[in-house]
Amino acid sequence: MAATETIEIIALDDDWNLLGRIDGKGDWPGIVRALLRMDSAWLIIEQQRMDGPFPIPRREDIRLSRRVAHRLRPMEMKVADHVILSGKGRFSFRQAGLL
Repeated sequence: MAATETIEIIALDDDWNLLGRIDGKGDWPGIVRALLRMDSAWLIIEQQRMDGPFPIPRREDIRLSRRVAHRLRPMEMKVADHVILSGKGRFSFRQAGLL
């Protein structure tokens, strides 16, 4: 993740209602503890890019989605979407068929 990016994990319940937001720059065990405390069933990875108008996913973004989904599977949590925001654009991995 570039220095011109922020990342948040949005925790959702079974009905995709918002439970809370977690700073994605934290350590993985801390993020997982927060998700478990919220009893999150689903999550959205949200990246905000400040370096351009087009939210095009990079290879490392795709790897991030896959790694997070793989690590959450044993805890019965799933990735609802991975969204990249940049300029006035928005890219959804779910809408693009990448999830």
